[in-house]
Amino acid sequence: MTNRSRVYNFSAGPAMLPTEVLEASAAALLDFQGKGFGIAECSHRGKEFDGVIDEAIARCKALLGLGDSHDVLFVQGGATQLFTTIPMNLVAAGAVPEYVVSGEWSKKAADAAKPYAAKVLASSEATQFDRPASGWTASDGAAYLHVCSNETVHGHRLAEWPTHPNLVVDASSEFMSRPHPVGRSALVYAGAQKNLGPAGVSVVLVRKDLYPRIAKTVPKIFSFSALAENKSMLNTPPTFGIYILLETFRWLERQGGLAAMEQRNAEKAGLLYAAIDGSNGWYRGTVAETAARSHMNVTFRLPSDELADRFVKEAEKQGLTALKGYRTVGGIRASIYNAMPVAGSQTLASFMRDFQAKNG
Repeated sequence: MTNRSRVYNFSAGPAMLPTEVLEASAAALLDFQGKGFGIAECSHRGKEFDGVIDEAIARCKALLGLGDSHDVLFVQGGATQLFTTIPMNLVAAGAVPEYVVSGEWSKKAADAAKPYAAKVLASSEATQFDRPASGWTASDGAAYLHVCSNETVHGHRLAEWPTHPNLVVDASSEFMSRPHPVGRSALVYAGAQKNLGPAGVSVVLVRKDLYPRIAKTVPKIFSFSALAENKSMLNTPPTFGIYILLETFRWLERQGGLAAMEQRNAEKAGLLYAAIDGSNGWYRGTVAETAARSHMNVTFRLPSDELADRFVKEAEKQGLTALKGYRTVGGIRASIYNAMPVAGSQTLASFMRDFQAKNG
C-alpha cells in the first residue's frame, strides 16, 4: 500500500491516519511481535498489553513535555461522555464550573453541565459562531474554566489557550497538532478520531491534585482517580485503539515532534486560506477573525448551494473526499489533520482555483 493508492480524505473524523501507522497496526493485528497472535487478541491483563500501555503513556507525556504532575488516561465514551463525567468528577459542593461557548461542541459541553449549575461566561452564538467568544472574565474561584480550543464545525481556534488555575480544555480536533500548554492546565481531553487514531478511545490528561475533589459517590468506572489507579484498565479498555495511538505517537516522534507538526499544519492551512483570499470573494471564509482561523478545519462557502454541491462531487472524482460541511451549517469543510500531507492541501488548492475558473 502506498499513499498514491489512497485518496486525500478531508473527513472531520473519523479521519485520515498516516499510512505508516495503518501498516504497522495491520501487521500487529495479525501477529504481534512474532508471538503468533494479534494485538487485539491478547489479554489486557497480560505482559504484552501492559508493555503497550506503558509505552503509550510514556510517549504521550514525552511529546507533550509533561512531567509527573498529570496522569494519562485512555477512556471510552468519547468527548461527549466526558462532557458529563468532567463536572461529575470536578464540581465539589458549592462550586460553579464556568464555560466559554464558541461553537457546536462547547455549547454541547455547557448544556451537559447544566445539572451542575454551569455558568456560561460568553457565547458567540449570536453571530452564528463565526468567531471565538470574547469579552469574558473567569473567576479564579470557579470549579474550573472550560474552553474548546478548536471548534471543528465552525473552523476557528484559540491561537493561545487562556490562563486559569483550573483550566479544562476540549482539544479534540487539534490535539497534538502543535505544542500545548498542558502543564499549566488542570485537565485536557480529546477524542482520538481526529489526529491520533480510530473512534472508540479518548485521551484525558488529568492533574493529580484534582483527585481529592472527586466524591465517593462517583461510580468507579467514571472516576478519574479510579481509572488512574488502574492504569485505564478498570475494565477491558479498547486495546487495539490504544495500540494505534502508540503507533501514532511513534510516528509523531519520527516527524520531529509537535513543533514540527505545527509548522507543517500551518503550511497546509496557509495554502487553502491563500486560495480563499485570492478568489476575490468568490470563496468566502466563514471565520470573521483571520487570526482565529483554524489550522485543522478550513471552512468556506461558494456563491450558491448548487455550486457547493457540484464542488463536492467534482472534487471527489479527483480523489478529494469528505469536503461537505457539517450538517447544521453547510458549505465546505476541509479537515487537514496531522496525517494529511502537504500535497493534499496543494492538490485541493489547485482544484479550488480550477473550479473557480470554470464556474466563476
